[in-house]
Amino acid sequence: MTLISRGPPFTPDVRKITVELRWQVKKSVKMTIHLKGISKKKNLRKNKIRHQQFRLNMSRDYELYNVAQDDPQLIAFLREIHMRKYPLHPFKTHTDETSGSGVGGAHVLVGIDQHLNFSAHPNELTPKMAYFVANLLNGKANGAVIQSLTGTLGHLMTAPWLSETLNWAALIIEPEPRRYFTLRKQNALRPRVQVVHACVSPNSYPKEVTIHNEESEVRINSLLDEETSWFNSRVKCFPLYTIMLASSRVEYDLLSLGVHGHELEILQTLPFDKVKIEVISIHLLEDQEDVSKYMTTLSKFLQTKSYRLLDKFGRNYFYQRQITTNRTRKKDTLVLKTP
Repeated sequence: MTLISRGPPFTPDVRKITVELRWQVKKSVKMTIHLKGISKKKNLRKNKIRHQQFRLNMSRDYELYNVAQDDPQLIAFLREIHMRKYPLHPFKTHTDETSGSGVGGAHVLVGIDQHLNFSAHPNELTPKMAYFVANLLNGKANGAVIQSLTGTLGHLMTAPWLSETLNWAALIIEPEPRRYFTLRKQNALRPRVQVVHACVSPNSYPKEVTIHNEESEVRINSLLDEETSWFNSRVKCFPLYTIMLASSRVEYDLLSLGVHGHELEILQTLPFDKVKIEVISIHLLEDQEDVSKYMTTLSKFLQTKSYRLLDKFGRNYFYQRQITTNRTRKKDTLVLKTP
């Protein structure tokens, strides 16, 4: 029987193995960190792309070309969503100590215009225009006005005074959100004044656009500055005729437009054979260019619709509808032709 020598027992180099294992672990950790970094960069890139796409979607105009301005569904949407009279929250009150009526003085609603004191400043532009319209229509009571004066033209608004003084039904269209809530609050105690958060479309179809509020001006524009880190408001625009149909009224005593150069385009969308407007007022910005050329074109258009320029106050123009009557009736013509 032969014995085979196996040699000395194997004794591994523990130190070498430990170093090798540490190196492998370190390499694995580095690889994991590298992969996480790549994954993080990919996620950041994807998020950036999503963010850019979101900003693009939020700045793009959506024009609904195939929706007619007298579409029943569009009218119902505007009436139920944008023109619904939501209940007003209770307003805080404070006691007027100067008033001798009642115990502890009279309670006055905070933030609500109690009275438009135009009589105290009759020579200012807004009171002057309000009185002009009232006198032009012989102090007509229970009339109707539809008004959209955006941005800095808002101080020219006469609808609240006409509603409070002559009990007119007033429809105010305001695209800027903060201004919209301010108007709602100011007219909370005027039941015949309705404020709608929307803009008047310069086209015969509805659209959704971005508005930019710059230096108290509302500018409707689809372009978004890439350096801007905040988002601008979105607003839905409806044709003027759609707004009239949604309010269940197509006869108005006053139509007042001051929408930064879109007045003519808006008027061109109106089917004048289906509506009746006694007075149309156009309000332009002080810095608007080519006013003379613009107003000449607008006046010529309104002249074809039987409107005549009556007066102007600065850059505020008032047109009145002229009643056209045929001097020769049809039966009189037949008599003349009879030998």
